[in-house]
Amino acid sequence: MTVRPFAPGDVDACAALLLEIPLWRQYRLTPERARAVFGRVARGEAHAYVADDAGCLLGCVVYSLRGTFDHSGYIRLLAVAEGAQGKGVGSRLLGAAEEAIFRTGPNVFLLVTATNAHARRFYERRGYRPAGDIPDYLCRGITEVLYRKTLGPIYPDDPGGGET
Repeated sequence: MTVRPFAPGDVDACAALLLEIPLWRQYRLTPERARAVFGRVARGEAHAYVADDAGCLLGCVVYSLRGTFDHSGYIRLLAVAEGAQGKGVGSRLLGAAEEAIFRTGPNVFLLVTATNAHARRFYERRGYRPAGDIPDYLCRGITEVLYRKTLGPIYPDDPGGGET
């Protein structure tokens, strides 16, 4: 398995992967919306890595280096093909995104569906801690949990909070 930067030719394969995962169906994901997510990556509006094995897509991660107030990264999505789950694909993809984000700031945030116990355990084992619930954020009736992984405060040596 190879983890490599996303290439524009990965749009359709990554979109198809999302559409195959039952979790994403609850968000009423359409082929057009799935392709739009990866189209933004292809246009440089977000970053991504893919995991493949001899040309077979195993998973992908989409992330932003800077989120709120330009101080924190954000994992937009992490998807692993059902047949590749439990084999380290998600860990390797997440690690690649975290490495890029932590070069620019000390915090990574992500959302996990509150009912997705498997994903919550996955992230918690990797150092993420819940920061709060967000009901009805993406879809009515679905609660997301905001998770944070940190290397420390944004302004570690300034008890006054630094620049705003």
